[in-house]
Amino acid sequence: MNGPVTAAPDPAELVVLFERVATPFIDQLYAAAVQMTRDRGDAEDLIQETYRRAFDAFGSFAWTTNLRMWLFQVLADTALDACGEPQPPVRSSSLPGRPVGRLPEPTHSTLRVSQTAQAQALGRLPDHEVKAALRQLPRKLAIVVHLADVEEFSHMEIAEILRVPSSTVRSRLHYGRRCLRGLLTDAARRRGLLSRTGKGSVGDSAAP
Repeated sequence: MNGPVTAAPDPAELVVLFERVATPFIDQLYAAAVQMTRDRGDAEDLIQETYRRAFDAFGSFAWTTNLRMWLFQVLADTALDACGEPQPPVRSSSLPGRPVGRLPEPTHSTLRVSQTAQAQALGRLPDHEVKAALRQLPRKLAIVVHLADVEEFSHMEIAEILRVPSSTVRSRLHYGRRCLRGLLTDAARRRGLLSRTGKGSVGDSAAP
């Protein structure tokens, strides 16, 4: 630990280390893979290939890199390859790392879908309604909204993950949130949580 590394890491130890630090992110990566593929079976295949590629590159992983973000980069690159795009090399991010750890399971309450009086009504929608609305967005919008509002990546981090300009991320996120808010508003109206004017029902306004 105090001197230069003079030998390659033991393969068995590398497997144990990879399983310990990388597998805690599998649920988060799978949720993003579902947004990318729109099919659970394809998402499972994408995750398997992502982890295969990540492990192949793990022996040279730079520990100054944000591991969570790096895995999302590998996921996005693998998804591009699955769509027929040229396969890029597995990368290490040059962005400053944030503390690595397991985050709470993503729920619809983390989606910043509204900052208006509609928020209380939209917040009462069940998870399946929100997930259904997110699936109605075009994939390029859905994954940006997911990365920003569920995984809480910054605009610059999303641009790095998806290999697109930050201006593209901003425009997709703005439009995606607006479309999602419209879809959720329609769902809330169908459930009687919102009036036609967009205000919460009488019962909702009195709720704590």
